[in-house]
Amino acid sequence: MSLSTFFLIFIYVFNIASVFTLIFVKRSDTRVIFTWLLVFFFLPYIGFILYFLIGSKHKMRVMSKKYGMNEIEEKHSKALDKQIHDIAADKIQFKEVKTENYRDLITLNSKNAMSYFTQNNNVELLINAEQNFSRIFEDIKNSTKSIEVLYYIFKAKDNIGKEFVSLLIEKASQGVEVTLIYDGIGSLGTHMRDFKELKEAGGHVYRFLPSMLKSFLHVNYRLHRKIVIVDGKIAHTGGINVGDEYFGLKKINKPWRDTTIRLTGNCVLSLQTRFWTDLIFLQNQSFSKKNKATLMFDEKFLKNLYCPIEEGDIGVQIVSSGPSTRNDTIKDGYVKMITTAKKYLYIQTPYFIPDKTLLEALRLAAACGVDVRIMLPGVPDKKSIYAVSLLNVAKLLKDGVKVYLHSGFLHAKTLVIDDHVSTVGTANIDMRSFSLNYEINAFIYNNDFAIKCRDTFLKDMKDCTIFDIETYSKRGLWKKIYESIWRFIAPIA
Repeated sequence: MSLSTFFLIFIYVFNIASVFTLIFVKRSDTRVIFTWLLVFFFLPYIGFILYFLIGSKHKMRVMSKKYGMNEIEEKHSKALDKQIHDIAADKIQFKEVKTENYRDLITLNSKNAMSYFTQNNNVELLINAEQNFSRIFEDIKNSTKSIEVLYYIFKAKDNIGKEFVSLLIEKASQGVEVTLIYDGIGSLGTHMRDFKELKEAGGHVYRFLPSMLKSFLHVNYRLHRKIVIVDGKIAHTGGINVGDEYFGLKKINKPWRDTTIRLTGNCVLSLQTRFWTDLIFLQNQSFSKKNKATLMFDEKFLKNLYCPIEEGDIGVQIVSSGPSTRNDTIKDGYVKMITTAKKYLYIQTPYFIPDKTLLEALRLAAACGVDVRIMLPGVPDKKSIYAVSLLNVAKLLKDGVKVYLHSGFLHAKTLVIDDHVSTVGTANIDMRSFSLNYEINAFIYNNDFAIKCRDTFLKDMKDCTIFDIETYSKRGLWKKIYESIWRFIAPIA
């Protein structure tokens, strides 16, 4: 047997093994399985390579277990078990009576995502890049101890990136502990040399993933979170990355509409725990720094995490998800919000490629008389994904769901129901955010904040056009073929 023949047989065996794994082990969404089976059929000798690079999540779970902090998760789990028991036993008194109606959502997030419920927080809604960076820079300028920054996209050469790095250099020079993490795939034009002065000033910079080989092998898994934490007391998260386009400075995406939040209170410690766990995951991949970050987690920190800080009266849960988590935790939270809504449900998202569970939940909510409204961009950034998004919302129109297209590029990721529960974060309504990306969302239980989210949606409607099914159905044949092709690819894209 020649070497080439042996190699072809070897590759074919791996294809068969991948097929059996998909069907009998992974038990994925049937659309995902069907798509991959066709990939294996039409590309028999490279299908398994594609599956290894962008299809299998097992390698990320192995890496997370190898480089993660299981003992820290166990400590948090014990504390959560007590809170879950107290909620079930009606031992927790909610600061707002209406929160009682959402006890099951709080319990779901606690069990499903190890999310601790705190209700002594303040949350500020920010609806554009000017507000977002103005508040972040103000907080950073006033910092005295630490600044922790994590972004999917950090364009260090853009004007906003240069200003951000310059401010971090200034604070690092003053002795403030500065740590910056950015995603290597999301920030392709950014390099470690762009942070040379920051590192010389004493700052610490990490790229996800540190190794270029690992970045290639795990190209489909992205650190899509956006987190800024100042002195362990103030946190920011939401949809905005560091780049000039978020100010609407690029004609193709103008105007740009986005949402972030500024948080204070105990929930900040939950966000900080997430940041540090991500940091440890990266640090432990370097032999020279292995286990060094374990010192960051001590009994004092864990005690503070669950001791009330008198800051505000807003209930918050921080929910994170990723390819290494057992469940699609943020998606599960979304589905629970949709099925819990009684009066209205308003959604803003740049991409709308849900799975069957979420689509059915939206359909049933509308059928039950809930006022379901979905807002998408009117100016897309990814035409292929946008075509599938419109195809998906078109299916919901006949069920009574109202769809609005914003005059610009809408990048906000928000849901709000019934003047009490809302969520703002980094997760889009698509299978990439739910299963492949590392995401983070804040679930917020408060009347006043939910009303702000509701009123913001209603105000945004003034800049929208109604998505009309009659007009949409008149699109040409080639447009329909284009949509169908991308709809087929979407489950694995």
